Amino acid sequence: MPSKRPQMRLSRDEDVFLRHWMYDELHYDEAAGPAKRLQLQHGAVPADLAVLIAAAMPDPAEQEAAGLGPPPAGPLTWPWPDDALRKRLADARVALGLMAASEPM
Repeated sequence: MPSKRPQMRLSRDEDVFLRHWMYDELHYDEAAGPAKRLQLQHGAVPADLAVLIAAAMPDPAEQEAAGLGPPPAGPLTWPWPDDALRKRLADARVALGLMAASEPM
């Protein structure tokens, strides 16, 4: 049954990064791809990135297509400056109904 919650909107850079990260995760046994290396470099927790993906791309078929690839073309950058990832995670948890908008993270 499809989710009745509105999807979280991602910036273009967030979308490109997360799609590339899903590809890297699925192909990690071949090599650590650039999105995976950025994730590790910034100390991001994979489960947190999965929360963003679930909020923005709730369709498992879309997630599978991103993982199977090919990865998005073009430059890959870390899309969350400073503490922006923490804020986006709070937005994603609200979108998924995991916490209230007024609840501290």
